[in-house]
Amino acid sequence: MLLNWRIPLVIAITSTLIACGGSSGGDSTPTTPASSIQPASSVLSSSAVSSSTPLSSSLSSSTTSSSAISSSIPGSSIANSSSSAIVQLAPPQNFKITPGNATATLSWSPVANASGYHIYYATQANIIANNISAFENGTWIKNISSPHVISNLQNGETYYFVVTAINGNQESIQSIELSTTPTAVDVTRQPTAQEVYVLELVNRARFDPPAEAARYGIDLNEGITGAPISADRKSPLAHNLLLIDSARTHSQWMLDQDIFSHTGANNSTPGQRMTAAGYVFAGQWANGENIAYAGTTASSIDLTDYAARHHEGLFKSPGHRLNILSSNFRELGVGQKQGYFLSNGTNYLSSMLTQNFARTGSNYFITGVIYNDLNGNEFYNVGEGIPGATVRVNGTAYSAFMTGAYSIPVTNGSYDVVISADSLQVDTLYSIQVNGGNVKVDLIKNGNAIDINSWK
Repeated sequence: MLLNWRIPLVIAITSTLIACGGSSGGDSTPTTPASSIQPASSVLSSSAVSSSTPLSSSLSSSTTSSSAISSSIPGSSIANSSSSAIVQLAPPQNFKITPGNATATLSWSPVANASGYHIYYATQANIIANNISAFENGTWIKNISSPHVISNLQNGETYYFVVTAINGNQESIQSIELSTTPTAVDVTRQPTAQEVYVLELVNRARFDPPAEAARYGIDLNEGITGAPISADRKSPLAHNLLLIDSARTHSQWMLDQDIFSHTGANNSTPGQRMTAAGYVFAGQWANGENIAYAGTTASSIDLTDYAARHHEGLFKSPGHRLNILSSNFRELGVGQKQGYFLSNGTNYLSSMLTQNFARTGSNYFITGVIYNDLNGNEFYNVGEGIPGATVRVNGTAYSAFMTGAYSIPVTNGSYDVVISADSLQVDTLYSIQVNGGNVKVDLIKNGNAIDINSWK
């Protein structure tokens, strides 16, 4: 199914866009933003800069720091298992694990004639249930039912689990083995619905660059003075929590200081801010930054409308369009902050947006969004994300963000992607091939129908 890309009509504010762009490292000097005065006046501006290491030729350098983390939380994986006692009961099927903060929630389908179930787990793989004490931190939980929550686990430690069915002295052979790594979840670090929306707009542009240009009434290469942008589809970008952090930090700093610039706190560059947030640039790396703001003298703003306006203004600007459509990047952190911004003597209630683009190392990503298409436009809109979803990739479970978005690091290969959530009622399986680029897998719920849209 081909997505019918749409954007909300923005009618609330009239703005003037002034943009500057740059590439191959360095900073762009922002032009003082202009404003147009209506019953409530408004202002919008934007700027772009990018840098990278050589793919085959030299560009610019950057500092390095600790390794980047992915924007999803790892959970369970499938491994080979051995059998325990020979009994007449079947082993539990549809065994699943959902990771939590120092917890793991286990569930499975009922087994005929079973009166209860045993759980065996350890911090060592390939568990043998009837010899659990021989395994590192081996634990046996007796006579429980599904679902079952195991608490007081160590965050960051990987645990391996099997389940058996019991009836009196009879016990089934063990289930498949799953693993989970409990992780403390900080929802404040996850992308907001508006930040997810911005990334979806960026990926809409990357899916069909000429169509995005036509949507905004420009030519794809309008204003481009160097090598032209190809009309080819670009691989989708994935969320990264570290890049979100660096983007939000810079947006907040610009609001606090009433400064609109790629030069940030302590004269930092975009790449230095990404590194300070913990993102590492290794191997063939690249980074870039777009910044934009829009404001009003009214007493309130709609961050969703402003997110759409930011994207339109950035795409119409040549330098920013180069970053949005660059094939050098694999990840994006969007940071949108609301606050007052002083411009030409007027304090505007503003939306300040930073986009931090990057690529490092050789990882690719399976990414996408899980949403309920309430308005029927086959595109993610704010408020449509399905919370509490789990994405299993070749048996390893990851918790999606509360907004329904997810990003999972992978290498080249074949993957079975299973998406589940309470509101979906059934699990949805989709098989993909990762080969030299990110793959986007969206689950779209429309009434009782569920569709998968995938592209790369």
